[in-house]
Amino acid sequence: MKKKLVLIILALIYSNKTLSQIKSVKEICLTKNEFDNRYSSYSPDGNKIIFESNRDGNWEIYIMDSNGANQKRLTMNTYSDRRPSWHPNGKTILFESDKSGKTELYTLNLKNEKINKVSNIAHHGQPMFASFSPNGNFIAIGLKETDDKSNIFLLTNQGKIINQLTNKNKRSTYPKWAKNGKEIVYFSRKETNNQDDEIYKLNIESGQEVRLTNWPKHNFCPSWSNDDKRIVYVTSMEGIKQELQKMMMVILFQVGHQTIMSY
Repeated sequence: MKKKLVLIILALIYSNKTLSQIKSVKEICLTKNEFDNRYSSYSPDGNKIIFESNRDGNWEIYIMDSNGANQKRLTMNTYSDRRPSWHPNGKTILFESDKSGKTELYTLNLKNEKINKVSNIAHHGQPMFASFSPNGNFIAIGLKETDDKSNIFLLTNQGKIINQLTNKNKRSTYPKWAKNGKEIVYFSRKETNNQDDEIYKLNIESGQEVRLTNWPKHNFCPSWSNDDKRIVYVTSMEGIKQELQKMMMVILFQVGHQTIMSY
């Protein structure tokens, strides 16, 4: 049976907003083709979107206007170039490529399209899901040793390891910065014996960590809202009764309780 995914929005509420204040959004398809187009993100000014696509036979990095116009391929080779993310100045992107024979981390200057390799960190594991801090001085990244073991590291913007943020023999990956630059969210299997993913929040400065989800299925790919008060993530709903498999649910966490609303 195919796994069925339902999008769950986990909103960490620090204000008095309620579900009635959440407005619906019209969905528009920006990449109208039969290929995989994913891992997209807006530029800091909101005018551009970068993403990965296999439309030309292998994974490459693309850019387009925020309305889907002027789609342009940025990387030109026969290797896999994947998972782009923005530098906060909007002039550079960070991405992964196996052009050297192993997956390494690179930057691409959008003005002159010059590509540079970030200093070699691949001996610590395969780099995945790298992103610049909001001030551009640091990079948070997952380094994968095996399918069941990966950890999150803090790097300088030149790729030098500063600190290992997680240190477990399980899978922890997909760090995403809060706008305040002090916290990240990520997903991990460190407390579930590699059976399912849960979402965590980590304060980079203090080391204080909070587990945010406790659902016996996979909870993954978290991302912050612009005000750092909410987190959106994906959860797996396989094995749940049929009517729930077709729902999108919003979960609001406030003062220790949650409200679920389906659309």
